[in-house]
Amino acid sequence: MRNRLANSKYTSTTQLTRRSICIAGLGLLTAGLSLNVRHIVGASSYTVTPDAHMLLMRQNNYTSSIAWSHDGSRIASGGIAAPVEVWNAATGKTQASLLAKDGVLLDWSLDGQHIVTAGGFEGIDQSNAASGVPQAVSEVVLWDAVTGKRLTTYNGMSYVSALAWSPDGTRIALAGSDAVGATVHVCDTHTGNLLLAYRGHVASRLAWSPDSQWIASSIDSIIGGVFERTLRIWNSTTGQDRLVWSGTANSLSWSPDGALIACGDEEVVQLCDTGTGALTSSYKANSGAPILGVAWSPNGRFIATVGGSPQFPDPKGFVQVRELASGHTTAYHGHTLTVAALSWSPASDRLVTSSYDGTIRVWEIA
Repeated sequence: MRNRLANSKYTSTTQLTRRSICIAGLGLLTAGLSLNVRHIVGASSYTVTPDAHMLLMRQNNYTSSIAWSHDGSRIASGGIAAPVEVWNAATGKTQASLLAKDGVLLDWSLDGQHIVTAGGFEGIDQSNAASGVPQAVSEVVLWDAVTGKRLTTYNGMSYVSALAWSPDGTRIALAGSDAVGATVHVCDTHTGNLLLAYRGHVASRLAWSPDSQWIASSIDSIIGGVFERTLRIWNSTTGQDRLVWSGTANSLSWSPDGALIACGDEEVVQLCDTGTGALTSSYKANSGAPILGVAWSPNGRFIATVGGSPQFPDPKGFVQVRELASGHTTAYHGHTLTVAALSWSPASDRLVTSSYDGTIRVWEIA
């Protein structure tokens, strides 16, 4: 997306917002630090459960999006009513701040020079202000990842519920709604031109195939409601469906070879054949709390899951990594509330997670 895009923003009549996805309540957390943590960045008013796997902890209020740069040197994180920050993956030191209204969704360009964000805020529809009904205001912005400069704003969507940059770096997919209705827009990275508007179903989760030929989309179970609850794999150029099957997914992740897709929903991860849709295997990732994020490691060896429940007085938040060959699962302890997002390092040796407890943590994967 370059300078051909005019800056603009729209008020959507869609009342589906990311705030409907279990924002954890605030609690008083006691101070304490673990000697196992190699770097602490920001305020330290959090209880840290000792875990030898934790390399770094950093404060970041209500982080709901996080992504590792493709060269492994930087991490971008953002959330509700918080700027997007780009920081050193080894030290946690901030290198750039992107002054987005919300960094609820974000992803990196292949070359690490740009970040695309989508987010906004809940306001009142000024055309019908007397109603007092909150409406979703979203904007999609391309940023310079080094300087933090705002470059362009994509003006095709009124509300965005998911975004993903294609692995080959040429296109960006945006799920949500436009002036016509529910859609997934596929747009050219360099010109911002709309290449495809896929209107197969309401989607709030997206994942590109490793070869950038296919897109998997689904609505998550949390906001599924009355909408058609299907998972789909479709051609990213033509929009033609390859597979459609019943179900929802709170998170989607392709295997590095493109043969399988991991679908996380409720407490179960299902691995499905991307050619036939057949279920090849499944496992229960956690007991008593829903999965909110699934990510296949770049080397194909692991699947990581995160999630939790904001229910009090017993809030739960979890981080788990399963080695596929052995079926062995390792739990990583430290987050005290729902874990909302995760991202693998390119080398598959580290995992970064973010939680509504106000912290981001980087873990060493054995």
